[in-house]
Amino acid sequence: GESGLAEVNALKQRVTILDGHLRRFQNAFSQYKKAVLFPDGQAVGEKIFKTTGAVKSYSDAEQLCREAKGQLASPRSEAENEAVTQMVRAQKKNAYLSMNDISTEGRFTYPTGEILVYSNWAKGEPNNSDEGQPENCVEIHPEGKWNDVPCSKQLLVICEF
Repeated sequence: GESGLAEVNALKQRVTILDGHLRRFQNAFSQYKKAVLFPDGQAVGEKIFKTTGAVKSYSDAEQLCREAKGQLASPRSEAENEAVTQMVRAQKKNAYLSMNDISTEGRFTYPTGEILVYSNWAKGEPNNSDEGQPENCVEIHPEGKWNDVPCSKQLLVICEF
């Protein structure tokens, strides 16, 4: 009867209020995300890529990202690779990617052990060739191409969140 109708109307009013709250929250979050990404960040889908401009060896780079509750950049698509490439260009430094072939030579995987779902190797790479020093880590160049490098090399750190 009438009390049921009153309850429905009260619920409709509550939904309208919650819709307004949600819209304001989404707008605020959008603004916050822009501020967080400025000036050294990129976002692709749910991923955010960020750098402090630090230059480190692979293990130190990995640790820096882990301590920040992220991981080294792991581009899994052309769009993600392009976002990281833009940061490399802006910083004017090649950067580490998370993938390596430390476990099995020639088999590059993500830190999880998962095989690559996307790659953008430069012509003739990976070639494991650096005057006898093994190249088990991956760097990304300003044109977005990848090269295998020794993990001791000092490169830009870009973390992914």
